[in-house]
Amino acid sequence: MRPHRLRHTYATRLREGGADVAQVQALLGHASLDTSARYFRAGTAEQAAVVDRVFD
Repeated sequence: MRPHRLRHTYATRLREGGADVAQVQALLGHASLDTSARYFRAGTAEQAAVVDRVFD
């Protein structure tokens, strides 16, 4: 495992734990939100929750 992969895992876990994208950006030390967005992936549960909120 490479250290860079840990940053992806860290960012994804932060999002899953409820951190918003601005918090992830600050914790990763990125100047650009676009850079931070490359580090996390939306999980299935998060995607389902968004769909539920939109259609409820």
